Amino acid sequence: MKTILGLATLAFVLLVVEEKARQVASDATVAYGEAVEQARGATQSLSHSVEQQPWAGILIASGLGYILARLTPRH
Repeated sequence: MKTILGLATLAFVLLVVEEKARQVASDATVAYGEAVEQARGATQSLSHSVEQQPWAGILIASGLGYILARLTPRH
């Protein structure tokens, strides 16, 4: 009798864990979709800014390139 009760408890726990895993996967899918939309919006905003002020974009990109080159160790 204890064996059957143990198996039933294990089966119930597995069902609860499976449902929680599905919920987490669903939440992760929603979060991924939101992140993609935010990245798309940021990319469009940045593209628009660079189109409006191309020299500022060139200066910022050059500055970032210079800083990254200085931070990168040379062998």
